[in-house]
Amino acid sequence: MNFLKKLFRQQERRPTELAPATAKEIATRLKQATELRLSSQCELALVECNEILRLHPASHLAYQIRALTKYDMNDQDGAIRDWNRFKSLQKWLK
Repeated sequence: MNFLKKLFRQQERRPTELAPATAKEIATRLKQATELRLSSQCELALVECNEILRLHPASHLAYQIRALTKYDMNDQDGAIRDWNRFKSLQKWLK
């Protein structure tokens, strides 16, 4: 079978589906961001959340962790924006 036939037979991933390697990296980074936040290393937790969102913009858990981290850093406006995004993604995924 030639290349073009193979190419057009492949199914596209839905926006919420990730390649297994990417999903594993995101899971690892979510755990690390949570641990950093709980150990009061908020700046590093934000960096991790931002990297997760770069890899997977629909990661509702990254928005949740980032909202809680911003709240811990007294950034209430940023926390509210991220929390609202988390809630809207959470509803969309149901």
